[in-house]
Order: sequence, then structure tokens, then C-alpha cells
Amino acid sequence: MLRKDNFFQKGDFFMAIKYKWLAGTLRDLIKKDVKNQINKLPSEQELCRRYHVSRQTVRQALNLLTQEGLIEKRHGSGSYITGHSANLSDDQIAILISDDSNYIYPGVLDDIQGTLRKYHFSSQVHITKNETYEERKILTKLLSAPPRGIIVEGSRSYLPNPNLDLYRALQKKNCRFVFLHNYYQNFSQIPFVKDDNFSGSRQLTEYLLSQGHTAIGGIFHSDDLQGAERFQGFMETMRNQGLPVPDSRVGWFNSHDLDHLQRFQDTGFLKKIVQDSLESCTAVVCYNDMIAYFLIKELNLAGYHLPDDMAIGAFDNTYLSNSQILTLTTLSHKSHEMGTAAANMIIQQLKGIPVTFLEVPWTLIPKGSTPDNLLDNL
Repeated sequence: MLRKDNFFQKGDFFMAIKYKWLAGTLRDLIKKDVKNQINKLPSEQELCRRYHVSRQTVRQALNLLTQEGLIEKRHGSGSYITGHSANLSDDQIAILISDDSNYIYPGVLDDIQGTLRKYHFSSQVHITKNETYEERKILTKLLSAPPRGIIVEGSRSYLPNPNLDLYRALQKKNCRFVFLHNYYQNFSQIPFVKDDNFSGSRQLTEYLLSQGHTAIGGIFHSDDLQGAERFQGFMETMRNQGLPVPDSRVGWFNSHDLDHLQRFQDTGFLKKIVQDSLESCTAVVCYNDMIAYFLIKELNLAGYHLPDDMAIGAFDNTYLSNSQILTLTTLSHKSHEMGTAAANMIIQQLKGIPVTFLEVPWTLIPKGSTPDNLLDNL
């Protein structure tokens, strides 16, 4: 005859097996839901019906997943996927970026890493130097131990990328991606956070036109998606005003030129642009503040009196736009916007929340390089 105390012990044992089995089943469901962009688990009632278990078994299984950090319970709402793994040490996000110490990059990285830390994700920064060769070495290493996600600034993003095979291999290992500042045109359906470059360039060009300038030149980055979009915004705005721009008024530089400018202050390409492209211009749209800052030096050396002889507009509103030589009219984002958005977007993907893309708008900040009385002096 079965003793009563043995009966309860066996009942407890079978209940323990059931809730642990259900927890394992729900772990698999979480992985499936994240892949299908579903952030919320079924209700307790639905779990009871679907898996033919008691409410107590469901609650024990959900409590176990909560303790593991896989879900969070919201009173009166249900159980939501956190995006975490059971082992917090596995919750690492890789950041591939061209630089970590110059220009806008320290601030952007602080915003990304600060947001990731806030939600208990760790991060590791990998510097690509804006070179696809360096990018490939990093991706190959990551493929051996894939992170949960990667925030990546594309290298030479306007050119065909030779590393898409590695990106796709990482995708197959359930690694999520967010592109920052740009994206690869042949790697579709990947979320990105970038500047609204076309509209920003249009805004800057329209401002120069409103000051009466009609002979406006441009300086743009040739192998970078931002450069192409800013060029397009500039050219279409001028065309729409009945002022098509001769090719000779547009100067181009590449990543090699930019690298030498940053490391050695080599302004040879800017000197050539001043000579070949800007001689007939009264204003110029520059790819960013760095280009504008060093252009000012070359214009001064060439005998220009600034800002009377040349109005200058740029992008990014960095410390370089507040130079003692000449403050720069520039375009700006809200503080912390870009990096915070990229970090939130990768976390949302890990939670199963649908994301697409974000183009961050610009705000014009007029400064000394485009004085209102400029045309009175022409």
C-alpha cells in the first residue's frame, strides 16, 4: 500500500520535472520568438492550454526564467523577453568603428557603451581604420566566437564590400547587426542609424542660397556613403533652383586623403581643390567640420579674406567648428542621439522588438563663416 507521505514526495518530484521541462521548452520558444520579432510570451492561461500543464507549473517555469534573466514580468501585462542570455558573460556586443580617439568618435562610443551598460550588456571596440582589410580580420576573429550583436560603421561604405560573406556567416550564427552612419547597399534588410544626409545638404545649400550666393562649390568624400548622399543633396538643390553646378566646382577626396589629413595634417588635396574648383565660387559646402577647418587654412594661405571672399558651411558641429580662426556654420544633431539610438536598436533586436532604420535629422547652426552682411561686401 502506497504511504501518503511517499505519494506527496512523488507528486513533488513529477511537478519539478514538469516545470523544468516547461522552462526548457520556453527557452526554445524565446529563441524562436526573437527570430520572428515577437517580444512577449503567451499568457499563463495560453501556456497552460498549449502545454497541458497546471497554472502552478507555468508560474514555476516563468519564475525560473525570470531568475535566469531571460524574461521580465510586468504586473497586469505579462512576461517579456529581456534579450539577455542565461549567462551574462555571453551578453557582449561588438562595435566595429573606424576610429575611437578623434573627431566625433569618442562621444559616439561613450553613448553606445553607456547605453549598453545601462541594460547590462558588455561591449568590445574593434578599430577598422575605415579599411575593408582590417574589417575582414576582425570579422574572421569574431566568427570563431560570435557576439550577441554587432554595431558596425561600414568601411568605405560607398564601394562594393568584399566581406559580405563573413557578415552572412555571422547572421547564420544568430548574430544581430546595426549599421552606424552608413550601410552596405548589397547587404539589405539590416537596420541602420545614420544622418539624413540628403536633407541636411539641402538645408545647408538653401541657407547659402538665401544669402544670395549662386556660385557655390562643394567638397565631398568619394568612397563613403555619407559623401555621396551629401553630394546628391547639394547638386539637386542647386539644380532645382535653376543653378546646375559644373563638375569643375566639386572637389573630391578619398579615405587615403582623409587618413593623411588626420595623422599628418597633409592638406595637399585641399590645396589642389582650392586651385582647381573654388576659384569662381563665393561659397562652399564641405563634407564635415574637419574638411572645413583645414580648408580655412588653405584659403588663408591662398590669399582669401574670410569670410568676405568665401562663405563656408559644413556638417557635425564639433569642437572644430568653434575655432578661434573662424567659427563655422554647421549642421548638428541632438546631443547623444546617434550612439544611443544604435545601442537601443541592437538591444531591441535581441528582445524580439521589430526595428527598421532611422535617419537622424540635422539642425542648422549659423556661425561666423556665413555672415549675414557678406553680400554687401561683394
